[in-house]
Amino acid sequence: MTSEAIRTYGAREIKKHLDAMRAEVEGVRQGQDIEYIHRMRVASRRMRSTLTLFGEHLPKQKRSHIARDVRDVTQALGEARDLDVQLESLKAALPELGSARYVPGLRRLELRLEQQRKEIQGHVNHAMDELEQDDTLNRIEQWIAPFLSDTGNVFLYSPALYELAFVGINARIQALLGHVPYIHDPANITELHAMRISAKRLRYTLEAFDDLYSGKLKPFISQTKSMQDELGLVHDLDVWIALVPQFISEERDRITTYFGHDGPIKRLLPGLVAFQKSRMALRDAAYQDYIGHWDKLEAEQVWPRLLQLINTPLDLELALRALRLARENPETAPGGAESGPEEGQPED
Repeated sequence: MTSEAIRTYGAREIKKHLDAMRAEVEGVRQGQDIEYIHRMRVASRRMRSTLTLFGEHLPKQKRSHIARDVRDVTQALGEARDLDVQLESLKAALPELGSARYVPGLRRLELRLEQQRKEIQGHVNHAMDELEQDDTLNRIEQWIAPFLSDTGNVFLYSPALYELAFVGINARIQALLGHVPYIHDPANITELHAMRISAKRLRYTLEAFDDLYSGKLKPFISQTKSMQDELGLVHDLDVWIALVPQFISEERDRITTYFGHDGPIKRLLPGLVAFQKSRMALRDAAYQDYIGHWDKLEAEQVWPRLLQLINTPLDLELALRALRLARENPETAPGGAESGPEEGQPED
């Protein structure tokens, strides 16, 4: 199914995420602003998704090494990003909980998280060093360079590219829907987290093909992102609910080792217990918000409408007619002076 259109389109998408990764490297290394790590992690995830979609249609040489190097960046940044989010959440909770008796426990938890975060920064810097030493970003650029030059005569709206889009998006939709039988049980933490991952993967795949569909995928991208964010909040709260008892146990062991008894833990418990209870209440509300949104998506037939949209260009007769017209009138093809397909086909 590999075609010139697939290679060209894929190379353009890879270049987009390559530029995004390059823009964040120095900020990630400095570690002063948590948004650098967030943006770099998202860019690397998008890159991995794009490599999965288009990698096999590009030259095989060095492909697996590039995919591995990008994966290593994503994983190295993951723990740092998770700690950044937890610290932000904890700092926001301090004034919310109010009582002075809660402060010692929350401050101790904050201290331990900050210590972990400082340690993790070393891993982050090591990942950036390896990224530069392996020359990964430059190797990606060299890999895709042949497909980014002299593309003016490449007709992107090819049946092969639309078929690739349909197969990729449909697979992600089916993976998402596979979790539906389990999500109405609020205690099913594993499936809810898995559905979040499926929503993220669907979103990245939709984003990769949005240009092909002239922005018509944007409403579905927005809906998927909202669902991903809702499930992300549920997951973050589940992590807190499990983390607090574990933290209490570890801190009790530290105190006992230092003092010979666990007496000082008592001044920490009110804040930690109150914080855990507040996360439980927020989790219940976040789960209900998510289920309400999911039920609305199903009632509005969002997924069948998305499938209908991505299936429409697979009308090969229409696609071939557009191809014939483009060959007869090359100035109207993508990259020409009057770029844009005939009515009924997406614009570049």
